[in-house]
Amino acid sequence: MEYWNNVVTGAHNPKNTQGRGMPLFDPSPVTSIRDPELRAQLERLGRRIEALPWPEKEPTSSSAKVIQLPLFPRETRPISNDMARSALFSCIQGKDRRYIEDALLASQDGAEIRFTGKQLNQDDHDLLMTLVFMAQHKPLGAWVTLSAYTILTALGRQTGGLQYRELRADISRLAAGMVSIRNAKAKIEFIGHHLIAKAIQAEVSRHWIYRLDPDLRSLYGEMTHTLIDWEKRRALQGKDLARWLQLYIASHAKPFPVKVATLKELSGSRAKQLKNFRTQLRKALDDLVVNKDIQDWMIEMPHDLVKVDRGEAITGSQRRSIDLKKPRI
Repeated sequence: MEYWNNVVTGAHNPKNTQGRGMPLFDPSPVTSIRDPELRAQLERLGRRIEALPWPEKEPTSSSAKVIQLPLFPRETRPISNDMARSALFSCIQGKDRRYIEDALLASQDGAEIRFTGKQLNQDDHDLLMTLVFMAQHKPLGAWVTLSAYTILTALGRQTGGLQYRELRADISRLAAGMVSIRNAKAKIEFIGHHLIAKAIQAEVSRHWIYRLDPDLRSLYGEMTHTLIDWEKRRALQGKDLARWLQLYIASHAKPFPVKVATLKELSGSRAKQLKNFRTQLRKALDDLVVNKDIQDWMIEMPHDLVKVDRGEAITGSQRRSIDLKKPRI
């Protein structure tokens, strides 16, 4: 909810998108390609992108501040706390996706999230984390050029024809889905956000050129994002509920007790009965202990409250936040 409070209060300025004269296509990754034919193909594609009839930008001062993501350590990936604490990226498997329209998703912190598109899951969240991480050195709104091979290997996927086709479907899903968020306190709704603003595929060279929405910047502010250990993240591959829990728990410096039924709703679980979800939850929490994401957990009866001890997994910045909240003697 921190992001949307920034928008309401004016701390976030959506007009600051790009500096004057900034090229839409960034040629720097292309110049490092050794194959002259491939390099020429990408340069031609870049010129076509520049020639597209993009909407006129509002006049900006030459000294206007360029919006850019913070720099993330190489061994981490960033998540938005608002996203991690909702059913936007659920724990369902790919085969269970459904098309939903203006569906109200379970969320926390007073944010009402609606989504239109094919449902997103933890694989989609990993892809978004990767694309955001790889765009950190570019101003938001600038084009980022990456080979499909680079993206797939970063995700720990194989690099056969099937995986290239799956990547196209994944990027298309992120670009097509529309997210609307309502600030219940301020009674203001923000409609039309896309997690990927635009994406272009160079089919011959198998390169992707994409843009992130400049409005994403506030989702990755100092107090609105959390860094995830990427090695630990990849170790949970295929364990969808554990992956959702990993991000949900990590986004809280000191997780508060939460009911099993609440976690079922927030995770987007398709378990038919609460007792079935509770069994799955116990297994997922055990997976997080083995993965050293948490130190211990318990489900306290009769209130069915899940209590988690993060132990050494709490980050340095989160420890400082906890210390600041301690009452002074």
